[in-house]
Amino acid sequence: MTYIEIQRPHTLTSIAAEAKTTKRTVQRWLFKAGEIGELQGDTRMFSDAERDTLLSYQAKRQATDKTPDKPVTQAATPVAITVIEGNHRNALEAPQFPTEFNLDSFRSELAAVDAHDDPLALAEQFINGADSLMDAMAEDEKAMAQKIAKTRQARQAVGRKVDQLKRRNDIYALRTELLADRQNVETAALNDDFEVLQSMGKQPGA
Repeated sequence: MTYIEIQRPHTLTSIAAEAKTTKRTVQRWLFKAGEIGELQGDTRMFSDAERDTLLSYQAKRQATDKTPDKPVTQAATPVAITVIEGNHRNALEAPQFPTEFNLDSFRSELAAVDAHDDPLALAEQFINGADSLMDAMAEDEKAMAQKIAKTRQARQAVGRKVDQLKRRNDIYALRTELLADRQNVETAALNDDFEVLQSMGKQPGA
């Protein structure tokens, strides 16, 4: 018995490329065609006849997608008509409106108003005067602060000199007391020396 080996050179990918579609679409065709092809390892292979069977589903789909041409209808020709408005409109004369108004006639008797002619100018004068006064106050405060600072400096300088003067006075009192004592001692000794010479001389009337 002779066995004829069927050549299966096609895959789902090659058939999809030939049909210019996706592999998923070819898989749907395979599902419709049933179990055709031969699984070789992890890849299903197809013969030329099996490939043609799968491609036939593409031809069937293209035939189904075609729609018959719609009949062409001819547009109706419009009929020309003429409209006459008639003479039902009456032209009215335009009313005359006043061009001058007196607002006093519209005000209440209680609407008397007391107002300055130019309140903004008065406000500006007031603000300028207030600013000048506040500037003078600030300058006076500054002058007083400077005077206080100078007075404090003078008091501190005088205070230091007062302390020096008090210490010097204490020293002066102590030293002058010692010097006076020494002066008295020296004077007493000198007088004693004078008495020696005086005692050696002849006393008057002796």
